Amino acid sequence: MRKKGYQPGLFQYVFDTSSLINIERLKKMEHLRKRIGEIIIPEKVAEEINHPGKPLSNLVQKHPHVVAKFNGREEEEEYLRILRLPGMDPGEAAAIVIALRRKLPLVVDDKVGKATAKNYGLQTLSWKDFINGAIPVRER
Repeated sequence: MRKKGYQPGLFQYVFDTSSLINIERLKKMEHLRKRIGEIIIPEKVAEEINHPGKPLSNLVQKHPHVVAKFNGREEEEEYLRILRLPGMDPGEAAAIVIALRRKLPLVVDDKVGKATAKNYGLQTLSWKDFINGAIPVRER
């Protein structure tokens, strides 16, 4: 059975809370809706953006398949390690782990989150880059 909004072959992106909030705040939600099959929102991020009646919360309610849980104990353990880093919050740590373990690019705007992703060698892009269709760049 095919998930609603899923299109095989599309590139997928893991989103950090800060990027989603910027998209919502600047009324750019149509870009997420158009590319719903490309979006992965970690469960911890979904919890942080859960404000009933707000566009992000409505998006997650309408498309629950975009929410990703950790795949097993290894992702959970990596999450706890990253969460202990200075300045890291639960949503950032979860997004980094899911992007890292699943080898996906991370859409992140938070400075600490972006620096941590860079240290792990993740491909990153900003929310503006995502909206403009930029190709993710592997950090060095």
